[in-house]
Amino acid sequence: MRLANVSRRTAAIIQRLVYQVREHAPGLAYDAFHTPRGWIFLTFVLVYFLAIAYLSQTNRRDPTSAFFDPQYGYEQRYSLQRQHEAETFIEKANSSAPRLPRPNGPEMCIGIATIGRPGQQYVRATIGSLLEGLTKKERDEISLITFVAQTDPHQHPIFGEPWLEAVSDQVLSYDLPSEDLEHLKNLEREKNYREKGIYDYAYILDKCAATGAPWVTIVEDDTVAVVGWYQRATAAAKKIDSDRSKDKEWLYLRLFYTEEFLGRNSEDCLYYLANCCGVILLSALILVVARSFGYQKVITNLVIGTVCLVCVPAVILLYFLAGKLSVHPLTPGVHEMPQFGCCGQGFVFARRTAPLVVEHLRTKKVGFVDMLLEEWANEADLERWVVMPSLLQHIGSTSSKGDDFGGKAKHDRSVAEKIWNFGFELYDAKGHWDPSMPME
Repeated sequence: MRLANVSRRTAAIIQRLVYQVREHAPGLAYDAFHTPRGWIFLTFVLVYFLAIAYLSQTNRRDPTSAFFDPQYGYEQRYSLQRQHEAETFIEKANSSAPRLPRPNGPEMCIGIATIGRPGQQYVRATIGSLLEGLTKKERDEISLITFVAQTDPHQHPIFGEPWLEAVSDQVLSYDLPSEDLEHLKNLEREKNYREKGIYDYAYILDKCAATGAPWVTIVEDDTVAVVGWYQRATAAAKKIDSDRSKDKEWLYLRLFYTEEFLGRNSEDCLYYLANCCGVILLSALILVVARSFGYQKVITNLVIGTVCLVCVPAVILLYFLAGKLSVHPLTPGVHEMPQFGCCGQGFVFARRTAPLVVEHLRTKKVGFVDMLLEEWANEADLERWVVMPSLLQHIGSTSSKGDDFGGKAKHDRSVAEKIWNFGFELYDAKGHWDPSMPME
């Protein structure tokens, strides 16, 4: 009975609204073309559509925007340049002698665990881009350990290539008891990447920490680095360490992130709704107060209704469609990133925390490195930091852990291809970040 009454009332209200529209439509049409307020509204509509056209061009690289265009967003620009520079570096290294032992301890150890993939071996570009552009002093401060993470290292296409010994301080393969090696062979046969990946990460991290370097950096084998990355990474790590409070520890410095997870998230929908309602109510209040100062003929009920129920909601909608990163761009520098950080392409650890990370991963045994680190950081209240813009770009289109065109793939790209930093491509040829770089 109650439901029937509600339905009848709703129908009556709709009928009255329809009658009002029919009754006043000619007057509204006349206002639109023959009064100042009508021309103001038409100007608003024109400006609104011009803004849409403008944003559809300027926000094409913003993955948080409704105007995002994958063709431009995933376009390789600077990363392609770095790949070419890295390849040139590796070609020259093929004719170099093996690297001599260093006289002093390193400032940073870089560990790279690599597995052979079908087709292109991105590790050449990874190592080449990390080393290309370093001064002699910077190179002498680095210990580069390349870990061929296959039970039969000869199966990896780069194993035995001359450049590998020439640029690496150490080239490692498994040095394990036969029982452990057999277990790893089983993991390879079963394609158990979640367990073997954790084992390999802990293995190379442990070897790097053993060098005694103050900073331990683990980089995935399908990335490229911006020129000058070493100075920026060490400066950031030193700043974080010197500024930290005595009762607060930090877990890592992130060298890569993807902006795709930095947009507006559903967890904050109530916050956004409250703010939108607040803006509309404030607009109504301003108009009502202004009308009380003698503007009754100009600020009519129709004007208030049009502004608060059409214009303001339209502007709010455009604000959200524009994309969070376009409206509130990321600030270059070192920032805390306690959530929405992805993925595990590059981390810097302090020497004192590296053994703890190794122990934690070996305890967990199975999973994904970045997810295990995030869970641990949340539980132990550890800080997580990031360098913006990203110092690394993920270039792998095929994953060493198996390609995925499942439910998480989109834009006709695999999950591996979607792990992308859009801002990285805005570096100029000299490694200076230029967010105003034109699209074409």
